[in-house]
Amino acid sequence: MKTKIILNPKSKAGSSRKLESILKEKFSNSDAEFMRTAYPGHATDLARKAVREQAGTVVAVGGDGTVNEVLNGIVGSPIALGIIPTGTANDLATYYRLPRNIEKACDIILKRQIHRADLILVNNRYFITAGGLGFPSDVASIATSIKSRSAAGRLFGRILSSKLYIIASLLAVFKAKNQNLLKVRWNGSSLISDALSLTINNQPFLGKDFVISPEAVDDDGIFDVCLIKNSKTRVGILSILIKVLAGSHIYSSSVKMWRTDTLIVEADSPKTFLNDGEFLQKSKEFKIHVAPLALNVIVPETWS
Repeated sequence: MKTKIILNPKSKAGSSRKLESILKEKFSNSDAEFMRTAYPGHATDLARKAVREQAGTVVAVGGDGTVNEVLNGIVGSPIALGIIPTGTANDLATYYRLPRNIEKACDIILKRQIHRADLILVNNRYFITAGGLGFPSDVASIATSIKSRSAAGRLFGRILSSKLYIIASLLAVFKAKNQNLLKVRWNGSSLISDALSLTINNQPFLGKDFVISPEAVDDDGIFDVCLIKNSKTRVGILSILIKVLAGSHIYSSSVKMWRTDTLIVEADSPKTFLNDGEFLQKSKEFKIHVAPLALNVIVPETWS
């Protein structure tokens, strides 16, 4: 059974010679081919090539963005996705309790315990963890800017790891827009809201530390929606942000939560949609649907 290993050299530890040495040793008996990404979207191209070559397993070595590119290349195929987390937040790996230790992550992939997971389709792009509009996109933009600004910024991001998103969130509080008008429709219901954020969640947390939808799971055929109304004051935004870190925002009167398998979001102006920690697209309309059990993911034998 062929194994294709797609490595993002720009991820937190992706350029490490030690990492590649460990991978080659661990997969020496797996008919493995190593491929390094060279440009945005390259991992999707490489994953599609793996499908054409009838690989059994594709391993994404990187962060949630790399995983997202790979799953968009293999969705609809029987290929199993393995994950070796070397990114900043690694939300999906955290959800599946995959170890950051490279050797242990490889051992899990080699055991090949399969979990069938839902995906969420936004217009023409899939994601698996969490996505949304408004404040989360602002936070991700600031975090990306910090990491890409200079060598010092990249080092800062590596040291802080997922805590970088907390710093970025505090900075985003001072840049929050005065109005973010959204019209949301689902299964015969609708609402119009000036929203601080609207998130569509396939797992409980976003950015590892923000517990957006505590009850969300990725194999129930639906996704969890969390809409937080815009308080329009920095104190109010900071207050709800602190609650999100603890997952206690669900009791706030400014928060609406529900579950559905389809959603249409219309904005008053083009908005950037964030998914799996990456920027998906900019549009005034987003059509969102569940793709039930659309992906085979390799998970620890103890995960359930």
